[in-house]
Amino acid sequence: MGHGAKCGGTNRQGEPCKNAAGYKTDHAGFGNCAFHGGATPTGRVSALNKEAARLLYRHDATPCGDPLEALQRLAGRALALEETIGHLVNDLSSIRYEAGGEGGGEQLRAEVAVLERAMDRCGKLLVDIAKLNIDERLVRVTEKQAGLAEKALLATLAEMGMDAGQQSDACERLGRHLQLVA
Repeated sequence: MGHGAKCGGTNRQGEPCKNAAGYKTDHAGFGNCAFHGGATPTGRVSALNKEAARLLYRHDATPCGDPLEALQRLAGRALALEETIGHLVNDLSSIRYEAGGEGGGEQLRAEVAVLERAMDRCGKLLVDIAKLNIDERLVRVTEKQAGLAEKALLATLAEMGMDAGQQSDACERLGRHLQLVA
């Protein structure tokens, strides 16, 4: 669904409803019209979930080859979801609605609760990613790779008949060139 979409409900004759999705609600274009549950808190949350799924999950699932990349993609999607819901909440005329009839009171809009949950989950995910110390681990891996490359270079130079002084000079030159290209 999207802006300009029709309600998914049917009339008493079983024909499709002709109202626009989100009719008489703060989220025109999402979910059902007000007559078919689009104005209820449950209807609004359902519409938000469907719209978020439509916007964010357009790709088939593939095996995870790079867990770091998958975590970064997941964090990006979580942040995009939080931002999308935030825009929808910003478009509301009020973050509370009043229940009709006697004894009715004010209640927090479902969209606000969904935004709060999205913010909490994004925060938890980002903290969990930070706790992995990925940057430090990548530095250690890079240092180990550099050490292995240096050992391989020294073995190659020794095999070529270079003495210890020439090997040391070659390693210093290699280090200088690596810093220049980095």
